Amino acid sequence: MAKAVTTRGFARDRVLDAARALFTEHGVGGTSLQMIADRLGVNTSAVYYQFRSKADIVVTVFRPVFEDITRVVRIAAAIPSQEVRREATISGMIELAVRHRRTTALVHTDPAVAEVVEAIGEFRDAFHSLQVILAGPDPDSASRTAVAVLVPGIFGAAGDPDVCDIPDEELHRLLLDCSRRLIAA
Repeated sequence: MAKAVTTRGFARDRVLDAARALFTEHGVGGTSLQMIADRLGVNTSAVYYQFRSKADIVVTVFRPVFEDITRVVRIAAAIPSQEVRREATISGMIELAVRHRRTTALVHTDPAVAEVVEAIGEFRDAFHSLQVILAGPDPDSASRTAVAVLVPGIFGAAGDPDVCDIPDEELHRLLLDCSRRLIAA
């Protein structure tokens, strides 16, 4: 009997799902290609067939988050009022953090992800633009501190296991309320 063949796209998705789970459990730095292969029950050459390197997997896992950050920045940049632009940015950031719960927490908690963000210019630029919109063009110490608490707080809270049972809409509302109070302070 002939062996069933899966499409390359399906196999890539399986690698990405395994990588996301392992990144969440062990961090990006603590996850090896061998661990991904073991999770899938394949050898590492099967993983290499789908991706050239672990860095390739990391970029692919985090690309949707940074594409959404770029989208939020692009929308916010079109808003003339600084206050409305900041509100739209915070709401958009919360929406993307909740949508990407499995990966957003790692953006601020895993040093290996920070290395990827710095290495990929479009990721770095999107993140920097987000911070400029939130803090303003010439931020004072209080504004920089508020953004330093706000951004990782949103991403970390969205992915926190203690809130995984909260429905997306409710979590979005709660994070928005907390963020507004922080910015107001």
